[in-house]
Amino acid sequence: MVPIVLAVAVVGPLIGGQRDMGLLLGTVGGSLVLAATLAFVAVGAPITLLAALFLAPYIVSRFVPNFSPVFLSWLLCTFVGWVLGSMLRSEWDRRRGRGTPAKDRSRQGTGKSLEWRVGRKTFREAGFSEAALVAKIQSLDGDRRSLVSAVRGEACLTVAGNAQGPLMVFYSADTSEEDKWSVLTSTGSDPGQVDVKIGHMSLAHESWEITTLEKALVAARHFQRTGRADPQMKWFSSPTIADWRTLAS
Repeated sequence: MVPIVLAVAVVGPLIGGQRDMGLLLGTVGGSLVLAATLAFVAVGAPITLLAALFLAPYIVSRFVPNFSPVFLSWLLCTFVGWVLGSMLRSEWDRRRGRGTPAKDRSRQGTGKSLEWRVGRKTFREAGFSEAALVAKIQSLDGDRRSLVSAVRGEACLTVAGNAQGPLMVFYSADTSEEDKWSVLTSTGSDPGQVDVKIGHMSLAHESWEITTLEKALVAARHFQRTGRADPQMKWFSSPTIADWRTLAS
């Protein structure tokens, strides 16, 4: 797949009449290396960086003559470079035992802990009662106080949003497996999307993907007692749930 895309990136402009080989090869090599490097080091804002790379040709074309014919080469090589960089980072993390974010790794094996965010600061308390967990969730305002995570061993339950509005509840039985997250759902909800305010972001989710304070507290109390998701509630599992939680946190 990669060789085919690279071949199109090089041959396409040549067929279209591009004769400046220096510009063409520089675009192919530069976009590949730049995208791969950013994908490898990106932590916290990978989508923003990728979007910036895709938009870069429109800015470069204002300063580099005859850049338009290699637009396609830039986009294709950016995509390939990003994929390769992400694969290299994944393998590098695996070899170094870094399968989970630093924040989650620091919590594994520490028993029971409660973590919450106020503004840009994150606080952590070893051990917690049901009352403390409930109080933290009830204090969520979607702005300065927008996220609470409870941890028991390797399991984690995260509540994000506004206690007076829509909330999202995430659960993982083992945070070392990044694609094993679930989200608490609301069956029978009206179709459509709902904006969930989490800190400085407002994320649009389908109405069935969000929940209420009452249900969030039920899930939290069960997790505090057992360290597991409440089997009486409806949970939806997908590899993309980890991405949602990353954006929320």
